[in-house]
Amino acid sequence: MTKNAHFVLLLIFAVSRLALSQPPVNLDEYKVLDQSRFIVTYEVMMTKDSLKPTEHKFDRLVLMVGDSISTCYSNTMHRFDSAYTIRCAHKGRDSYQGLRHFVGENGDVWVPDVYKYYIKKQMTVMHRMEVPGNFVPVYLYEEPLDLMDWQMSFDSKEILGYQCFKAECDFRGRHWTAWCTMQIPVQDGPWKFCGLPGLILQMEESRGHYAFRCIGIETRKKPIVWYNNVDYQSCTHADVVKQMEDYHADWNAYVRRVFPGKIVRAKNDGSFEKVSVGEKKVLPYNPAELE
Repeated sequence: MTKNAHFVLLLIFAVSRLALSQPPVNLDEYKVLDQSRFIVTYEVMMTKDSLKPTEHKFDRLVLMVGDSISTCYSNTMHRFDSAYTIRCAHKGRDSYQGLRHFVGENGDVWVPDVYKYYIKKQMTVMHRMEVPGNFVPVYLYEEPLDLMDWQMSFDSKEILGYQCFKAECDFRGRHWTAWCTMQIPVQDGPWKFCGLPGLILQMEESRGHYAFRCIGIETRKKPIVWYNNVDYQSCTHADVVKQMEDYHADWNAYVRRVFPGKIVRAKNDGSFEKVSVGEKKVLPYNPAELE
């Protein structure tokens, strides 16, 4: 099958199901950056459509904290990548079809992976676009670690047996409340959050659209790795925001731009019809970063 024909079949599948899954990553080629001291698991709650505030999606994030580096990633996506890597060894690079059950019917998983470099005071974000096909680039951008201006308070509560203190910040259009414990002296937390005098165990967004909740902490050594066999495309945070805005503003136009040519959708009788060039498809857009 030619590459173009392969893309067309992917587009048929994607449009007919009205859902996409992120391109997979081959985990075979990597370099070790650090060794973990703590492995922290969070449940993340996401509200993908602000007009449906009671409809939530859930994923699990893993934060691996080393001496000089940490990484935070979706456990669901890691399982997806692992299954793809096994298939690659037997069937080649195009073997990601049939793995949708890992990411769910609507692919509602936490997309960005974040690497925090404590000494350089910098983070690297690996962001996958929700477009089918492992020929789609994975976007890579860097940001400073000190993005949050925290306001500490004396409020406290216990989480998982740890005494936690309250802190708040405004971050890119959302107000967040954090609970961190100084009993684990690691200035880190889920996603991009960091900079408090202890491990963040809980994060809540004021509108109830997003939340992170720690559900497990392990003291365990495990390699923190960077994957080499990935088509990374360097960009800025603003570039990714623009890509995501375009994708949700008109999914049909975005897919045409990524994969030039016609796209089709399945009809109830099993046949296919062409999606016209002027036909617009808007998707709900309620990102964690509004700015």
